[in-house]
Amino acid sequence: GAISGALNNILVAHIEGGEVSGTIDELIRHSVSKMSHIHFVSNELARKRLIQMGEYEGSIFTIGSPDIDVMFSDKLPSLQTVKEYYEISYQDYGVLMFHPVTTEYEELARYADNLVRAVVGSKLNYIVVFPNNDYGSDTILKAYEAFKNHPNFRVFPSIRFEYFLVLIKNASFLIGNSSAGIREAPYYGLPSINIGSRQNNRAMNDSIINCGYEQADIEDAIDKALNQEHVDSSFQFGSGNSAQLFIAELSKESFWQIPKQKLFNDIIPASGQQ
Repeated sequence: GAISGALNNILVAHIEGGEVSGTIDELIRHSVSKMSHIHFVSNELARKRLIQMGEYEGSIFTIGSPDIDVMFSDKLPSLQTVKEYYEISYQDYGVLMFHPVTTEYEELARYADNLVRAVVGSKLNYIVVFPNNDYGSDTILKAYEAFKNHPNFRVFPSIRFEYFLVLIKNASFLIGNSSAGIREAPYYGLPSINIGSRQNNRAMNDSIINCGYEQADIEDAIDKALNQEHVDSSFQFGSGNSAQLFIAELSKESFWQIPKQKLFNDIIPASGQQ
C-alpha cells in the first residue's frame, strides 16, 4: 500500500510506526514509515524515533494503539463464550506464543526444545498459538509435536483477536516472545515471560519477566510469574481512545495541507552546513 501510494501521488498514513523490535519486522516497519506522509504513533517514544529518522514533526500524531481500544471495549465476548467456542476446559492456564527470530535460526531448534521441555515439566495447563510464518516457524511446529494428545495443552493455528484478548485477560501468565507480552499483557496487569531477543528495545513494564533461552531460565521465570505480586496496569500505548483522537486529527483542515512531496527533516546540520 505504501509503495503504491507513494508512486501514485496519494497521501499515505502509517499507523504505529516508530516501533522497534529484535526481528525483521523492524526493517519493514521503518521502510513503510519512510514511504508514508502521515504517521499515527502509539506513544511519545515512537514519535521521537520518527523525527530521528528524518520525518517532519508536523506530520506525526500521537494517538495510542488502536488495539488498546479493542482491549477495553464492552463488546468483548465472555470467557465462557470463548471457552465453549474453542473447547477449552481449563480453569487455570498460561498462554504460549513463540515466534522465530530469523537471525537466530541456527539455534532455533534448541531454543524451541528448551521451551517445550520447560512448559511440559511445569505440569501446568497451556493454550498454545502457532508461530507466525517467518523463516523457522516449521522448526517450532516440529517441537510442538510433543503437545499432541497431551491433556495439558490446547494448540490452535490462530485465535480471533477479540477472543484472544479475553483468554489472556483471564490467564495466569503469558509466555513466549510475542509482542502481546509487551503490549497487551501489561494493560491487564498480567505477568508475562519474555524469552530471548525478539522484543529487544521495546517498552518494558514491571509485570514483564525477561529470561534467556535455556530450560532452567524458563523454568525459573515460570516460578516467578506464578508468584508475582499484582502489578498495576501500564498505559504506555494509549488509554483506549485512539479512534477519537484519530477522527479529531482528520477533522482539522491543517491535516489535509500536509504536502505529498516529502523532504528529509535534518535534526543535525548536514555536512558542510553551519
